[in-house]
Amino acid sequence: ALKWILVTSFGYLGFNNAKFGRIDAHISVCAFDRQIFLKAAKAAEKCGFRVIHGIVDSIWIQKKGTKQQDYLELKEAIEDMMGFSISFEGIYRWIVFPPSKVNDNLPVVNRYFGAFDDSNIKIRGIETRRHDTPSLFAKFQNEILEIMASGRDIEEVRRLMPKVFEHFERYRQRLKDRSISLEELAFTKRRSKDFNEYQINRKTAENNAMKQLNTEGKLLEGGQILRYVITNYEDRKKSHSKGLNTRNIPVATPLELVDNNTLYDIDRYIELLSQICNSVVEPFR
Repeated sequence: ALKWILVTSFGYLGFNNAKFGRIDAHISVCAFDRQIFLKAAKAAEKCGFRVIHGIVDSIWIQKKGTKQQDYLELKEAIEDMMGFSISFEGIYRWIVFPPSKVNDNLPVVNRYFGAFDDSNIKIRGIETRRHDTPSLFAKFQNEILEIMASGRDIEEVRRLMPKVFEHFERYRQRLKDRSISLEELAFTKRRSKDFNEYQINRKTAENNAMKQLNTEGKLLEGGQILRYVITNYEDRKKSHSKGLNTRNIPVATPLELVDNNTLYDIDRYIELLSQICNSVVEPFR
């Protein structure tokens, strides 16, 4: 509880609409954090480790031929230097830090996935961890990560790719056969504002679903959850190139309005399934 109070307070300090926030305090906290991180990194490098990644509360290091005891000794050295306890999370068989969409040479600080020595998987920031991801996609991504986690190193994971793509084909066929329930395909979005505060003319699935609820007299307020299924989606770039500007793109049906005649857009969901798969297998190609 204390940790989350501090985490929330730290984020709130830098929020421009905070009731008690102060940006100078936020900057100071970040300065202390950077100082601690740099000291820990230098201590690791002094012991022959290579720092491969780091975020606000974690650091990933690498050194060939090391055993767990080497990491524990480094942990104690950093604790003696800093004056407070730190934890040793474990040794990874492999780990991926996906590149930023803005700059391929830089990883996203809070997005990674990997497998520990005992095959347990560590996941942060990818689709299966997001609350708005449909349960089918989260289940699928977890399952292919479990397949990949059996690989002892990067080369073994690469050799497992045919098995991963076989699993993808099974899910793709289920989507084509319409053997998936609409509940499993529903996107979940918590609304931060009332319906009339959104730029409702934007052609997005969320706005389309909210419009339909509004038409039915079910106005969403800030804090409420919207759940919807994509029932008709078309790529706007393709549409404009063909001169097709008359369709409402995309069409999404709120779960409250789903009936026996509601059908999900097979092509769109297969496209999204492919994206979910590629986001974790692309680094191994």
